[in-house]
Amino acid sequence: MMELIVISKPTVFKEESSLINQLFEAGLQVFHLRKENADEAAYRKIIEGISPEYHSRIALHHFHSLAGDYHIHRIHHTESFRKERHNGELPENKIFSTSIHHLADREEIGQYQYSFFGPVFNSLSKPGYKSMIPSHFRLEKHQAAPKIIALGGIGLTEIDQVKEMNFDGIALLGSIWNDPSQAITTFKKALVKCEA
Repeated sequence: MMELIVISKPTVFKEESSLINQLFEAGLQVFHLRKENADEAAYRKIIEGISPEYHSRIALHHFHSLAGDYHIHRIHHTESFRKERHNGELPENKIFSTSIHHLADREEIGQYQYSFFGPVFNSLSKPGYKSMIPSHFRLEKHQAAPKIIALGGIGLTEIDQVKEMNFDGIALLGSIWNDPSQAITTFKKALVKCEA
């Protein structure tokens, strides 16, 4: 079974927390909260709209200090944060994730539990963000290495291909949020494909 992660829409929108709750109710295990231009107050508002029972499934990309206020155990380090500022061991009381754009960087991320890698296909949410891998790509697994989660351009029709590429999981963004009215339906279909 492949893991299925959902990353938030980059911009804040109405009814967002309600939809996130519905995704959790439908079986979502991990949700990455990433808003590039939102302030801490906007992050708090979104988190406070999510049922407390789901807070442990949220991963914070920014405002990591909020983790303590909301019993959040997942922290995401962007690639730039990891390269510029992070040295030394990560605390053991949290689940840490990161992002890489080159597989050679896997050697730098040994202390993370998992990493996003992409774009695997041409992005659905960022026009011009093109795939970085050849069509017959297959991920080689390394012992004790972090799990590698495919990201970028993944819709329902690409999930089987990602499985064949040997990724540990997929992260959905554009396929969920480009049409929020279909977000729950799309998620449920994706979950069935990941579990098959």
